[in-house]
Amino acid sequence: MKALKFEELKSLDLSKCETVGDIVNGMRYCAFGARMLGEVAHTIREMIAAEDKPMLIYDGLADSPLGSLLGKFVSNQWCRRMLLPSEYAKVGSRGDNVVVIGAFSERDAEAIYSKPARAVFINQFDMARPGQIRDGYFPDAVFADPRYVMPAIYAALDEWINDKRSSVVDFISALSKYGGLATQVARGAEALEAMMHDKSCVRFLTVSGAMTVAKMDLIICDMIEQGLIHAISSTGALMAHGLVSSIGLKHYKYNPKYNDTELARRKLNRVTDTLEPETNLDTVEEVIGKVIEKIDGKEPLSPTVLNKLIGKYLADHYPNERGILKSAYLHGVPVFVPAFVDSELGNDIYIHNMKRRRRGKKPILMDLERDSKELIECVTGAKRFGIFSIGGGVPRNNVQNVAPLIEIINERLGPTFPNRRFTYGVRICPDRPHFGHLSGCTYSENESWRKAAKNGIYAEMLADATQVWPFLIKYIMEKKLSGGKSSNGRRRRKR
Repeated sequence: MKALKFEELKSLDLSKCETVGDIVNGMRYCAFGARMLGEVAHTIREMIAAEDKPMLIYDGLADSPLGSLLGKFVSNQWCRRMLLPSEYAKVGSRGDNVVVIGAFSERDAEAIYSKPARAVFINQFDMARPGQIRDGYFPDAVFADPRYVMPAIYAALDEWINDKRSSVVDFISALSKYGGLATQVARGAEALEAMMHDKSCVRFLTVSGAMTVAKMDLIICDMIEQGLIHAISSTGALMAHGLVSSIGLKHYKYNPKYNDTELARRKLNRVTDTLEPETNLDTVEEVIGKVIEKIDGKEPLSPTVLNKLIGKYLADHYPNERGILKSAYLHGVPVFVPAFVDSELGNDIYIHNMKRRRRGKKPILMDLERDSKELIECVTGAKRFGIFSIGGGVPRNNVQNVAPLIEIINERLGPTFPNRRFTYGVRICPDRPHFGHLSGCTYSENESWRKAAKNGIYAEMLADATQVWPFLIKYIMEKKLSGGKSSNGRRRRKR
């Protein structure tokens, strides 16, 4: 891979991050929105270090919270000046470096596209120069709400340039004034903290999307190891790709020099802007094969049982590597995979069963009802339950669905279990409700299905999880370490 000049990616390790700047720097070696944020922060730093400082182009109000923050870029002498898009179209000279914050009119688009030597775009509308963004390649852009992105970049730059370190607690505590996603994240941190402080609440993490390919796997390990979650519901693909890091293998940054036909020829599987070599999955299959070869097939398994067996194997044979299933095994956290067949893990079991049948050996059968029973036991064994969701899909609904499952059991079979609705809900997902799928489903809608409690504590962040999730978990880690205080000594507000 090095001969092909593919850069190795690194899992974001919050235990090695003490500040906002540390996290933003670590994001450069992750994937998706996290990489966009990390790389753009460093690009702006390089622009600031140049003799000709960059200009800011911003169509918002100069006296708004975001406008005031951008004014600091100028007063700190990081940027020459801040112009409206219409002003830049009239007076801006060619060959400048510019940072374009937020949306701009099509009246000014031609000037913004053609005049700068280099232009960085930060907006939630996917606005950038024509041809700048390609499938799997997103240079000089962060497609997220600048009211959240710019405070993060400012905190990182203030540390890198002026050595003013910002804790994540102080960073998040200052976000609410900006509005938009920034306010959502501040609210999300409060709701998540409330969930973590409730000793009578069983807490689920539900994860969809390619979060292990995105190098968020150690964040899940941190959540397990610090007792922040009691159970996980995930896609099988997420666990399979997570096994890659668990056994010391690597993911790589996509290089647009190679098209997908060439990648296919080399068996380099692309996941958006990241590569998963087929050899990684072959090695994962060998590990899984060693685990399931010892299973006699006399009794059906379930995904939680199989994941526990894999976790034990990792603990025994890879003691120096961190991994989700290993951490889950060591801390007694069940890992549910409700759509098990839709993954590399499902493929591996299917192929292994073909081999077993050819040898006259009993196949391994999956009994998903075992996991449904365990899910009911998890929920009814506590007074309350809460859900922290990354994305949506089957993993999210699998846990939410336990409430109507219990309801109809009691209605159709007579009182059997205590009714339960989740009391806490925190989710990070970019999808809006009007698309009509579950990923964008609101907690208010969940209430209509008797899934969510009427007076629960809920927060929804319409964002790329890779840009927000690390800060939320570091926020909780810092709060635990400080006993609920921010770095300036203030205790968290009591609810």
